[in-house]
Parts: sequence; C-alpha cells; structure tokens
Amino acid sequence: MYSIGLKRAVFALAALLVVTAIVLSVCAVFPDGAADAATLKQGSTGDKVREMQQKLKSWGYYDGAVDGIFGSGTREAVKYFQRVNGLSADGVVGAATAAALGMTLSSSSSSGSVSSSSGTLRRGSTGDKVREMQQKLKNWGYYDGAADGIFGSGTESAVKHFQRVNGLSADGVVGAATAAALGMTLSSSSSSGSGSSGVASSDLELLARVVYGEARGEEYVGQVAVAAVVLNRVKSPSFPNTIAGVVYQSGAFDCVADGQINLTPNATARKAAQDALNGWDPTYGCLFYYNPRTATSAWMLSRPVKLVIGQHNFC
Repeated sequence: MYSIGLKRAVFALAALLVVTAIVLSVCAVFPDGAADAATLKQGSTGDKVREMQQKLKSWGYYDGAVDGIFGSGTREAVKYFQRVNGLSADGVVGAATAAALGMTLSSSSSSGSVSSSSGTLRRGSTGDKVREMQQKLKNWGYYDGAADGIFGSGTESAVKHFQRVNGLSADGVVGAATAAALGMTLSSSSSSGSGSSGVASSDLELLARVVYGEARGEEYVGQVAVAAVVLNRVKSPSFPNTIAGVVYQSGAFDCVADGQINLTPNATARKAAQDALNGWDPTYGCLFYYNPRTATSAWMLSRPVKLVIGQHNFC
C-alpha cells in the first residue's frame, strides 16, 4: 500500500511540473500586453499601438494621447473607424482593420525574398515584382532611378514618398495596402473574386468609393459619369492601367486627398460603379471633370468643356 501511494505522489508531482512548464512557456511567448494571434486589443502596448493611434488621430477618429497604450479611449476610436469603414466594430485591430489602416501587425518579417511568407517587397528584395513597382513609381514621378528589379535605398525612399503622399504608413515596405495603391498584386497569381464583368470585387468597391466620395448627392447619371472617367483613364496610355493606380495617382482625386475615399459607399454608388464597368459612359470618353464653383486649377479651368452633368464640367 505504501509503495502504491508513493508512486501516485510521484506521478502527481511530475504532472504538476509538466503543467507548470507549459504555463511558463506560454507566458514567455505571449507576455502581458502583447497581442495574441497577431491582433491589437485593449491591454496591448508598444510601437504598433502607437502607429495605429497616430493614424486614427491624423484622420480625426481619436483625440487621445499617442502613447502606445491601448486603453478604452483607443478601443472606442477603433470601433468608430471600423463602423465608418464597414468593418466589424469589435474594437480589435485584426488583419482586415489593419489593412484598412494601411499598416501591418507584424513588427518583423523575413527580408530579401520577393516571395517571402509576409508577401512584402522591401529593401533587399529583387525580381520582376520589384521592377514592376519601380516602373510604376517612375512613371508617376516618385522615382528617378533604374527599373532594375533591385530594391535599394533609392527605391525605398521613393516608396516612402509615395506612401506619405497617399496617406499610408511611410515605412518603405510594400505590403498589401501600398501594393493596392500602386495597382499591383504581390503574388504572381491572385485569388480575388471577380464580378460578371471580369473586374475584381475589390476594384468595384474602390470605384464605388470614388463615386461616393466625389459625387454623392449628384443625379445618378452624374455618378456614373465620375466612374466612367476613372475607367477612361485606365484605358488611356497617359494614365496608370489599373483602377487603383488611377485612383491613387498623386493629386488625381480630392476624395483621396481629404480622406473621403475611406467612407463606405451606399447602394447607389455601387450601382453607378457597376453600370460604368458594364460599359455605360455618359461622358463619351472624357478624362477629366471638375466643379466650376470650387475648382482653383488654372490648367483645369482652361480646358475645353465637352459637356455638363449636374454640378460637374467634363473635359
């Protein structure tokens, strides 16, 4: 009886030691305040929280201190941002909210390889995707170096310039948000869904955001006309050849400059975008439009007006 009791005691002690070791290892991996499962939530701390707070403050969602501490005020600001941008308003910054904020949640990722697990281009990356990105930046005036497929310091500076102009986190790393603004994908094959017109659903959503930001309140044909101008630019050799590239071209649209591109479009804006994608062009090929009551560009005001729809002149 004594030997059996002793064995049981030894067994219990061993089990307790194993459980203690597991708990300690978990605590080492996820220290207090760190985000589990790559999220930022109430209680998180650090540079990523500070970066997120600064973005929310710059865009008018947050008026607290940029202190790197995710408290209740930060959580309410995140929920406000999520509601405005059509995201689940849970106050937790996961992958979808981080993408909408133009930031990544991982502070470290492998460098050098174009096909890295993080799906990013950064200093040291090489290959066709780097060359494609350099050419786009060169075409739009952000980069004056060689499109040689080598991501060096000059390319990094050009990426940062592009990111600052377009309201993105200026870290010099081309992740999902910066790639979308450049009108390119980081992988050689894309699994994004397409509508019946063959256009990715993300392009339809972006086009609808332009319509909503630029022409909400206009008569319906005027909203379609704004979408048509974007698509006409995509077809023109004088502009980028993707919807995202046209929309995020420096100085192209007021809604990008003032942040209204981040508003959630209504059903009318989405329908107008779809009608334009389906081929309706009320402008008959126009590449420009402006409101004569608010426009200040002498160059734009000097262009011959082809037609007027609602409050916009189309050129």
